[in-house]
Amino acid sequence: MRFVELEAGELRQFEQKSPYGNLYQMAERAEVRRRMGWQAWLFGVKDAEKVLAACIAFEKDGMMMVPMGGVMDWEDLRLVKFWLDGLIAEAKRRKAVTLEVFPPLLLSKRDVHGEVLENYARDDIFSLFASAGFEYEGRTTAIENKANRWVTVKDLSGFSSAEDLQASYKKNVRNKLRKCSKELDILEVHNEAGLAEVAEAIEGSNTKNGVRSRDLSYYRYIAEAFGKQVHFMLARNKANGDTVAGRVIFEHPNETVSFISGTVQKYRRMNAMTVLQDDLLRKSLAKGVKRVNFYGMAGDFSKNNHLLEFKSGFGVQVEEYIGGFRLIVDRKKYRQQQLKRGIRRIGGAGKRAVKTVLKKAESRK
Repeated sequence: MRFVELEAGELRQFEQKSPYGNLYQMAERAEVRRRMGWQAWLFGVKDAEKVLAACIAFEKDGMMMVPMGGVMDWEDLRLVKFWLDGLIAEAKRRKAVTLEVFPPLLLSKRDVHGEVLENYARDDIFSLFASAGFEYEGRTTAIENKANRWVTVKDLSGFSSAEDLQASYKKNVRNKLRKCSKELDILEVHNEAGLAEVAEAIEGSNTKNGVRSRDLSYYRYIAEAFGKQVHFMLARNKANGDTVAGRVIFEHPNETVSFISGTVQKYRRMNAMTVLQDDLLRKSLAKGVKRVNFYGMAGDFSKNNHLLEFKSGFGVQVEEYIGGFRLIVDRKKYRQQQLKRGIRRIGGAGKRAVKTVLKKAESRK
């Protein structure tokens, strides 16, 4: 076996056919991240010319990470170890400070009340990463921006018609659809003006929730990189043509992903997200899609989890993923980074003292 750099076509062909393939590891994502100022490398393991493992490693400011990867047979621990050893060697060669890996492995499946339906033993994976020097970052209920820890999914394999599908929704969701569907037009947009409307709607929800929004260039990068694999959806008010809500959807051979969405706040009572959710599910069923992923959420099953409450109305299931393992590749640079970050959280004499420590550390190099 050899640890190698892959061509985009090699990664794409292997990843799209693997049961572990996912949006985070699509070759097009590397292109988008590079345009956003990240380094992105396509690594893999080959036996002769046959690809056995593949991943995209992203790096910025010395932090290298592999989100929801690598793509390989995770039951083959010999292969996993060979891939991980090669990845560590590349992190050192490229002078990374830290290396984080988020395997695409489940810890549990649950219902929307948090009751465990199925657990997955991952002791071998925990031991393998520990033996390689990684620290497990722990289980959490928080939303993880680097790679999803908790997602909601809808299994469409048991439905034969849109009527059967809608019958699986909660009664209050069906009532909202009867009332609001007739007030909204749902359409897909591709031009610059349409992307701007989608971005505006998403910004509306982000502002309300205190989340930083992407600018229009981000959506343009996605459109250019993913082509027909990405869909930009709008809900418009039939009465006046105003944008009410927007959504970005990705198609992958393993699933359709509702990536990001948002509502223009003055129209939030029109329940456009409910209509968009139903539109996505019905169209996915018609295409023969077996799984729709409604993406990240907090793994908090209290009554205050409004996002889970909304998604649960569509008869979803919850998946908990294993999360992150971190290796400190260069401990000296890591300590310096931590000190520099600490400066931003203190002031006055404390800030001057930290700067003095940093200068002394630099002089000892």
